[in-house]
Amino acid sequence: MVDWIVRKSRYIWREAVARLIHPVLHAQHPPEYTARAVGVGLFVAFTPFFGIHIAIVLALWAIARTISSNLSFNPVLASAWTLISNVFTIAPLYYVYIQTGQFMSGRWEKIQSFETYLPEFEQTSYTEFSWIEVMSTKAVGLFAQFGVPLFLGCLPWAMCIGLIGYCVSLYFIRRHRASTAE
Repeated sequence: MVDWIVRKSRYIWREAVARLIHPVLHAQHPPEYTARAVGVGLFVAFTPFFGIHIAIVLALWAIARTISSNLSFNPVLASAWTLISNVFTIAPLYYVYIQTGQFMSGRWEKIQSFETYLPEFEQTSYTEFSWIEVMSTKAVGLFAQFGVPLFLGCLPWAMCIGLIGYCVSLYFIRRHRASTAE
């Protein structure tokens, strides 16, 4: 069992490097263009709009291209980075966003433990509905119950992670290009 887990984690790591990091380091565009794609992708990945992240990236790309070519980014690369948040990470991410939003709004009494929040995602049987229908229903219910804290709480996380992603990728792209130029 442990051997299988080790093999699977190595495979996942190789795939992540091949699909996310390699395209960043070997892009032919200016480093800022590629780093903006990583930053935008991570920003969008850490918003609560699960399921429409790629559409949001494409809308942001169209807006950025319209405003200025200096704001443009690679939409394919940005879309790939949105996959950091997925069906497996949605419950913990929503929890963190809601609690951050409650904290930012000064609603200390509404902050709850993860154990009291988790049943929102666990109590539905998948026998009658597909998992997409169940997750969509749960997400709509969470939006109705926690809309403002959810949206407010995602902003600092999305902005910080997007900015960190931009800065780190820009650093590594420049470093990689300098080392290959030598």
